[in-house]
Amino acid sequence: MIKIAIAALALTTPAMAQETAPSTWRDPDTQCIYLKIGDTLSLRYRRDGTPDCVSVQRDTANATITQADFRELARSIEALRRDIGGVQRAVGDIVRNVEDIRRQSRPQRAQ
Repeated sequence: MIKIAIAALALTTPAMAQETAPSTWRDPDTQCIYLKIGDTLSLRYRRDGTPDCVSVQRDTANATITQADFRELARSIEALRRDIGGVQRAVGDIVRNVEDIRRQSRPQRAQ
């Protein structure tokens, strides 16, 4: 459940902007795609962690997100909201208690 919430958070968080996108190069022998940054080539990977090569087959069994996945994600997000709301209320109570203690501990002025 937490993994789904983290994944959703990662998907909704914008990536850091790059000034220029790295160029790519495809190896004619292996048909793998490499990122070219300066004089360095680095193998490019797909989102599922597999190398971006024609010879590497994708696992399409888990590639789709079902309605049940979205419902579970929605329940997870709602549970996180409730937890955060509870923490916010608890912090608010602590702040009020500290303010009350400060007021009570101040010396009284003589009139």
